[in-house]
Amino acid sequence: MLMIILSRAICWLLPCFAILLGYLNVSWADEVQFVNGDRMTGTIVRMEEGALIFKTTYGGEFSLDWSVIEGLSSANPLTIELLDGSRIRGSVVTSDPEEVIMVDPKEIVTPKEEPVKLQKIPLSMIASINPLPVFRYSGNTSLGGNRTAGNSSTQAVNASLDWTFRFRKDHRAGFGGRYNYGESNRIVTARNSRGNFNYDYFVEEKVFLNFDELFEQDSFQDLTVRSSTTVGLGYQVFDEEEHSLSAVVGPGYVLQDFKSRKTIQNPTALWAVDWKYWLISNGVEVFLNHQGFQDFGKQSTAVRINSRQGLRIKLNQYMYVTFEYDIRFNSQPLFDNKKLDEALIFGIGLDVGN
Repeated sequence: MLMIILSRAICWLLPCFAILLGYLNVSWADEVQFVNGDRMTGTIVRMEEGALIFKTTYGGEFSLDWSVIEGLSSANPLTIELLDGSRIRGSVVTSDPEEVIMVDPKEIVTPKEEPVKLQKIPLSMIASINPLPVFRYSGNTSLGGNRTAGNSSTQAVNASLDWTFRFRKDHRAGFGGRYNYGESNRIVTARNSRGNFNYDYFVEEKVFLNFDELFEQDSFQDLTVRSSTTVGLGYQVFDEEEHSLSAVVGPGYVLQDFKSRKTIQNPTALWAVDWKYWLISNGVEVFLNHQGFQDFGKQSTAVRINSRQGLRIKLNQYMYVTFEYDIRFNSQPLFDNKKLDEALIFGIGLDVGN
């Protein structure tokens, strides 16, 4: 059954990927010069703690030792923080070895003219480039649905909320929620919701400890509330602006309260994957949020899966449209309920962050 679920998701997403990849076009204009004379072209992401993060088309992001870099040039403005705490913003070009010239981005310069506002900066005086804020946040909210009238009358509403907060490099927390409602000819056909909270503490650059709390409600599964509390160990495979991937496994405890049968409680085990990737930089993003549980004990040995996959297309800086395929699977449903619930969701959303 799990293979059937995954195959349906892949079949739905692959055609979209193929079309979008055909339009993928990325340009790179920044350059790094090394003390041995070598050069590397790509995009300057940031520099902190003596390491320059540099992105290329052929290898993704590289962490380069700042001490082996002799010069920089950038097509777009950079925020440079000096050792005295002051900050300057502008484009940079290499001048003498171990030194760059910063050009005021407000100054309009034609190809045959020399810039008027210049500032020479020794590389040894640069503390960081494009430093990340100490507190970071990002969040998105979307709303979707449909309505038909005539020989048949149907309507559906889907709403979602996801927020993530980062404090320095060690702490990450998030919360989210989902609500789905549907009816056909004035008969309710779907009403379910879920909310979650999670916290990650990074013990190393890529390894973190995870706490997760998930609440679920489903009127058609006779479920008043299901609370799944888990702790686990996670690994951050990628943590880049355009590509993030993490996985978590760990034990937990689940409590399920029903309308027509007694409450059950039992141990469970969690596995989870969270993946986001920009197919077109800041334009089209594909995502997968997969969370699965294996219950243990006399009262329940069910396999439960919540999986969201799809893509988001940015309309402007803040708004996007989303095409999403949702799966909710329970290997031991009550009564004659089906094991698998599926939903194709189209919505429009708001995306904010710093």
